[in-house]
Amino acid sequence: MRVVLFTSAEPLYLPRYLQPIFETHADTIDQVVIAPFDTSTVEELRSQAGMYGASAGIRMALRYGRSRALDALPGQVARRVTGRYHSVSAVARAYGVPVERIPDVSDPAFIERMEASEPDLLLSIVAGQRLPGPVLESADDAVNLHGSLLPKYRGRATAFWPLFYGDARTGVTAHRMTERFDAGPILAQQAFPLDDADTVDSVYRKLAEAGASLAVELLAAYPELPAERFNETNPADYHGLPAPEERRLFYERGNAFL
Repeated sequence: MRVVLFTSAEPLYLPRYLQPIFETHADTIDQVVIAPFDTSTVEELRSQAGMYGASAGIRMALRYGRSRALDALPGQVARRVTGRYHSVSAVARAYGVPVERIPDVSDPAFIERMEASEPDLLLSIVAGQRLPGPVLESADDAVNLHGSLLPKYRGRATAFWPLFYGDARTGVTAHRMTERFDAGPILAQQAFPLDDADTVDSVYRKLAEAGASLAVELLAAYPELPAERFNETNPADYHGLPAPEERRLFYERGNAFL
């Protein structure tokens, strides 16, 4: 089995998400493709500020900066100091998996390479770009792991909205990939309960744990995949980043980001 894993370079939650997958399946992962969000670093920080607001946004920016600094330390120093990895690249290198950053996954040269490599499975975990049809068609199967129980909460801020709406649970959905975000048939879901103590940060950590567990199960069973279920598409299910008024209501209800 030959797997190509598409992801982004998010440093806080993705290393935790990916490490259990590499621990059990590094021998089947041919390559990690970092497909970054189509925004500059400054724009991404602004986006995070839009998500978290001023106070929590500053704290998150400091966390990002600390992770970047730790990742820049030589060798396994950061791993020895904190007990974990601080970048997707560091996790992949630790398990001997090649990493490549592709600024544009629609680039004809990249598509040609994917078609020539003929992977069995494309696995997408928080990839920053939409994979075009020719890339999806280069493999026998293409599966995305999305951080909500689809069809609810397509889009972004998937740890925020279940708390905002007072859901009793959330989780991760594995679905077949199409050229539309989060729209392919559902293959499997892994849910977990939410409680009053949960924050956006704690939910993202739980999503990473549930997603890793689901990915490990799917890779262990592959090429067998669960039976497909219809993923009903409703525009109201799509959510972007919370607006200032939604953040205000979130805080008034006693919720927290961190």
